[in-house]
Amino acid sequence: MLERLLIATVVLAIVLVAIAAGRRWYAWRNARIEDRLRAEARAGASDTASEDAPTAPGGPRIVYFTTKTCVVCKAQQEPAIAAVREHLGDGLRIERHDAVEERALADRYGVLTVPTTAVYDAGGELVTVNRGFAPAAVLLSQLRGEVPSFEGGALMSSERLDERSA
Repeated sequence: MLERLLIATVVLAIVLVAIAAGRRWYAWRNARIEDRLRAEARAGASDTASEDAPTAPGGPRIVYFTTKTCVVCKAQQEPAIAAVREHLGDGLRIERHDAVEERALADRYGVLTVPTTAVYDAGGELVTVNRGFAPAAVLLSQLRGEVPSFEGGALMSSERLDERSA
């Protein structure tokens, strides 16, 4: 009986160490990717621009990765981005990319899941890379260079975006 308890404890310890190591690696990887993207933005590299967007660096923009089959992208992320664009006007550039068709670019941004959004502020500096759905209020806060507040949960719809950001 004591041997089984000891084995279970050792297995549990190994699993917990593996989880902690995986989380540290993931955080390290994301920080490394964001540091590289920030350096590229400072250097003026902007090869992510779509054909209809200006290629000059700077200005607020969202680099958005999706796929043809991403339901969350179509149902939640695209309406959130549309709400932010409506709120900020034409000064906001949206660069939409298919993560499957543009694999090299997706790898540069560290895309592991869709939707993924990279948010650049008005100065052209990378603010953050959101992996997974980012609500409109969070994107708007990030574009303004603010740390979004998640107190009471992030706004999940754009209906209250105007009253929250006024």
